[in-house]
Amino acid sequence: MSIQDQEAFLSNIHPFQVLTPGQMSLCIQHMDIAYYPKDTILISPEKIPNHFFIIIKGSVYEYSADNVVVMDYESEDSFDSNSLIYGKCSNTFRVNEELICYEIEKNTFLNLIEKNQQFKDYFLKDLVNKIQSLKDKEYTSQLSSFMIAKVEDTLIHEACIVEENTKLIDAIQKSMEYKTSTIIIKKASGEYGIITDSLLKVKVLLEGRDLDIPVESIAIFPLLTVNNDDYLFEALTILIKKNIKRIGVTNSKGEMIGILEQIDVLSHFANHSYVVDSKIKKAKNVEDLKSASKDLINIIKSLHAKGVKVNHISNLIGQLNTKVYQKLYNLVLPKELRNDACLIVMGSEGRNEQIIKTDQDNALVVRDDVDVEQYRPYMQEITKHLIDFGYPPCEGNIMVSNPFWCKNVKDYKAETVRWIEAPDMQNYMDLAIFFDSFAVAGDKELLINLKDNLFNKLHDKDVFMAYFARATLAFDTPTTISNFMTKTHFIDIKKAAVFPIVQGIRSLALRERIRETTTVKRIKILEEKKILEKDKAAELLEAFDVVNTLRLKSQLEDIQAGKKINNEIDTHSLGKIERDLLKDSFKIVIEFKKFINYVFKIDKIS
Repeated sequence: MSIQDQEAFLSNIHPFQVLTPGQMSLCIQHMDIAYYPKDTILISPEKIPNHFFIIIKGSVYEYSADNVVVMDYESEDSFDSNSLIYGKCSNTFRVNEELICYEIEKNTFLNLIEKNQQFKDYFLKDLVNKIQSLKDKEYTSQLSSFMIAKVEDTLIHEACIVEENTKLIDAIQKSMEYKTSTIIIKKASGEYGIITDSLLKVKVLLEGRDLDIPVESIAIFPLLTVNNDDYLFEALTILIKKNIKRIGVTNSKGEMIGILEQIDVLSHFANHSYVVDSKIKKAKNVEDLKSASKDLINIIKSLHAKGVKVNHISNLIGQLNTKVYQKLYNLVLPKELRNDACLIVMGSEGRNEQIIKTDQDNALVVRDDVDVEQYRPYMQEITKHLIDFGYPPCEGNIMVSNPFWCKNVKDYKAETVRWIEAPDMQNYMDLAIFFDSFAVAGDKELLINLKDNLFNKLHDKDVFMAYFARATLAFDTPTTISNFMTKTHFIDIKKAAVFPIVQGIRSLALRERIRETTTVKRIKILEEKKILEKDKAAELLEAFDVVNTLRLKSQLEDIQAGKKINNEIDTHSLGKIERDLLKDSFKIVIEFKKFINYVFKIDKIS
């Protein structure tokens, strides 16, 4: 290869593109091409290399001390920085297919690490930061209009600003002239405060206060603000974190120039998600609701195209799906029946992790001493409508139309006894699905009561928990890319990575009596409770994001091609960085399985 070809090759490999022209030139000057036949040992505990390897063609396997393949390296992959940096290696690197590679001299590689901080960070970072670095590289070129949009690029409402000693009645009159429900108060010190409609109701109407009081006496200080030149996603982060509906916008001089409303940010963010939300709320009949529900897929496509994290997409879509269920429940059931029952979603819907409508898992809990039979026709109707809305029927018939999933509280309590006492895999999975349940309509206390009852029954059930957690190990997770780069080159990412994380975390959450249903929040709670170490929790969060992102990408491609949606990803379609992300994620999943096996002593049961 010419020097230009070598530079072009290296520039496409992360993190070599961060090198300066001078550093790249130095790298190429001290880089040679080498050939190694199959089975050549390149690195071992007894053979520390003098070169950093970058594969042009062929493959290399990395073996652990017990001769298990822990990683494979193919075209454009590199190894092994650790043995060069630390002067030792516990694993063995053996050529699997005839190898043609670049070799960068050890001293040159170490020199580049010392001269370039970004280059150094990549090789010295832990696995979590490495994954984050790879993600940044993968998606930086795909930054959406949202991610680079500034606050000033969206709708900023004119602010109604009054002085701190202004009478409330006068301030309200001014707000009406501005056609806004928000009043901004400015103190002599320059600090801003806010009065909203809800504040007026609580502080004035309910307390019976006079309208002649000065506005500062009821205003909330300080008003949170963002600069008009800030990124829009920073404003959204504050709105979500503080659970507020509006935020002030200032200019570079700190002067208040307007108000940014949450609904406007969400509209920009979610591609008319607010419009869909409004359509659901305003739906007067099932056909209106069906129309609103059909719009969800467009929101998903838009958010994915913008590079929004899959966890944020699932949260948004989960909220909208919940509202669809709530509305349908109220449209179908007579008013007199609604409060004596609780409609719940379970499984991935209950965890708020089903983005694409792959199936429906739902049930109805009816208050004791209320006749369940009167609900059954309406449950049949709900299932029929959901299928019509595009929610596929559950292959296991876990739906409200099935009498098994539509019964009184006492019958569910009896069922949980059977799930716990009878060592049957179906019982374990039914319990797992039910444990992930989330109340979407009706009397939510009915579900809370059932969860309390379930937790009480699990006291001192270590053997049961071991059997329950064993499902985490039910499916194989590839140790190397070559394990699934087969003739069919498809892998079921749900079985290989998503399910092991979900089931393992679910098992820990059940043992710790954690009510939260989403996997991400369960991981964070388990970290807070010191059940998961900080690093392990961070690794799981990153891996969970990677595998779900790849699954969503594949599912959207299937929809675009008119194919049936499944959980398979085409490994031949993965880019270099996606492949690296997947390999690192599999490594995390495999280690997590070992952790679950150890915690629950799964190897001690038959």
